[in-house]
Amino acid sequence: MIIWQHELIAHWIFGTVLVPIALSGAIIAIGRVAEQRRPAAACPAGGVIFNLFYLAPFTLLHAVSVPAVSAVTVAIANALGGGIFKLPSSGWNLVWAAALYTFAMDFGEYAFHRAQHHFPVLWAMHSLHHSDGAVNVSTTPRHFWADQAMKSATIFLAVGLLFRSNDRIAVIYAMVSLWNFVAHMNLRLGFGPAWFVLNSPQFHRVHHSCRREHYDRNFAALFTIFDAIFQTAYIPAPGEYPSTGLEDADTPRSLVEAVAWPMRSWLRGRERPLAGAARKQ
Repeated sequence: MIIWQHELIAHWIFGTVLVPIALSGAIIAIGRVAEQRRPAAACPAGGVIFNLFYLAPFTLLHAVSVPAVSAVTVAIANALGGGIFKLPSSGWNLVWAAALYTFAMDFGEYAFHRAQHHFPVLWAMHSLHHSDGAVNVSTTPRHFWADQAMKSATIFLAVGLLFRSNDRIAVIYAMVSLWNFVAHMNLRLGFGPAWFVLNSPQFHRVHHSCRREHYDRNFAALFTIFDAIFQTAYIPAPGEYPSTGLEDADTPRSLVEAVAWPMRSWLRGRERPLAGAARKQ
């Protein structure tokens, strides 16, 4: 029994911690090479190294917190009869089903993202992502570890109640979501007149800008059409690649602060406003 438990723990650590860290690290390494071709701005190595070290505690805490919340959301969805519409899992029907599911999930991401900037309790966590003063591909997983669990209880639950999905669609959505790494790249790349089709490094860099005219703009993760529809789009001019970070330039001073980001004032032993509080309009 003890040996079996140890093997189970080893498999869990390998599948939910080591593999995601390795995959993210590999994508970041490739992205960093690409960023050297046409960088949007200077990117100090120290920030990238910090983000890479943060991958370990973030992934571990994410792996611990999300399954528990996901189990509850699945139980709620099953208790309510599962999704209203069952999505196909094979043939050409899988193509439109995956596209529909991805579009629904991305709308949920857009809505949740706007909530993160509107409600102080959510901003207190999300501001960690915005605290990177030199946004680059390694900024992508720089989120507060509880964010994904909250998404599981909101976005995933809502879409799960609407659509009864399957493993193939889940894998396709996970692969498409890797575009987030591209959107965060420190790269002079925009889509010009086609900005409303798909997120680009230039379009998303505006969202991370520390300039007031860019606050609460360009929320989309994948499909920028949501920003167009809900009038939150800021269309950058050619060559417009603003500086990034929080207005007060607050950033984690250690991995402990990053892990306990909303409580960093307490850790520092003095009172101070939440980072980026000036962004609240």
